[in-house]
Amino acid sequence: MISAKEAKALYDASGAESDAMLATLEPYIIAAAKEGKQHCFVLIGSEEAWKTIKVTPIQHQVCDKLNKLGFRVSISKHGSGYVPRGLADDDGNGPKYENYGYCIGW
Repeated sequence: MISAKEAKALYDASGAESDAMLATLEPYIIAAAKEGKQHCFVLIGSEEAWKTIKVTPIQHQVCDKLNKLGFRVSISKHGSGYVPRGLADDDGNGPKYENYGYCIGW
């Protein structure tokens, strides 16, 4: 029986999860290119404005694969901050959040 460490190494080597993420990014890239754009932004999530984005190992793999395909890619915050509705007080004040995601260029 293989150990959990060996199973994790096999999983990491397979690249299946990062390949699946690439398949979800491809339509965004194609649509932006057809519109005459040279970049696109694909949302991953949002985080409080003061927090640093934590890039997961899978997201690093996706970035590496996109770089190997000739794309320029980074995971960064995008757009201006906002206060989510559920966290806003009666005056609209509350913690600021910012969206972040893949910034892909070609």
